[in-house]
Amino acid sequence: MKVLIAEDSITLLLTTSKIVETAGHEVIQARDGKEALELFDSEKPDLVLLDVEMPGHDGFEVAKKIRSKKLDYWIPIIFLTGYVEDQYLLQGIEAGGDDYLTKPVSNLVLNAKLNAMQRIYEMQRELVQISKQLSETNEKLNQSIITDPLTGANNRLYLDECLNKEWFRCMRNKKYLSALIIDVDNFKILNDTQGHHAGDKCLIELVKIFQSHLKRSADVICRHGGDEFVILLPETSQKDAMNIAEKIRESVIEYSNHTKSKTLVDISVSIGCASCIPDDKYTIDKLLIVADKALYESKNAGRNCVTSKELNYREDEAA
Repeated sequence: MKVLIAEDSITLLLTTSKIVETAGHEVIQARDGKEALELFDSEKPDLVLLDVEMPGHDGFEVAKKIRSKKLDYWIPIIFLTGYVEDQYLLQGIEAGGDDYLTKPVSNLVLNAKLNAMQRIYEMQRELVQISKQLSETNEKLNQSIITDPLTGANNRLYLDECLNKEWFRCMRNKKYLSALIIDVDNFKILNDTQGHHAGDKCLIELVKIFQSHLKRSADVICRHGGDEFVILLPETSQKDAMNIAEKIRESVIEYSNHTKSKTLVDISVSIGCASCIPDDKYTIDKLLIVADKALYESKNAGRNCVTSKELNYREDEAA
């Protein structure tokens, strides 16, 4: 363990330090309460041995200040003092101490306390490690729930959650929210002629292309089904969303030109774009409904193109 010893008597400080070091622990020495608090913050000890009577802050004050830090883990504090009255023991425990030894402390007693604190230290470190492993496992589990296992994009569950959150955030801030629905052209032909393995590889590569054009952490790509993807673009105008969509479309054409010699299939994307400043006169799902209509128009226009629509309240009423 790393043990902080705060003692204003140089003789007792050296004597106690020798006992602790002989027991195999690292010692940090402080000559007063102020230095003890500074070293506590900088060195992060595993155990604190505190003299009660010290210049500046006494041991009780130092213990109270340590406990006020609200650390995530417990650091034992043992008081070393010449006082034997019960009131001092009570005061030490109330200040945040865990044990109270009277001076002169025997080598045997101090070693026994060090061994007890070592067991606590080891159990606490084991619990911290288990807690860390559980946290990492939970994080992986939570991530797997919202992630498409094939492409690594988010899934529809996450899309619903994200759309709801960003809709109301953009509504509060009166900012644009845009959505792209992307459909892979000729994907069925690729699957039928080259097999599902080629189709899966294509989807994985396309997601990488889509992701390369998303520069902000708030931009989200989700697999909406089969060969259809949704990209949610918070605080993005219709014009900027169209620019992103066009860059994606052009990048997919470049990808197709490189892979066509192997697949013999022209891969492109049709994209529908919808934008609005969210308002309570619209339902949340209206954004994706309009983006889907725009996608349909792109398909009817011959594919490999982008169509953009902005939500219109009158059209919404008519629908």
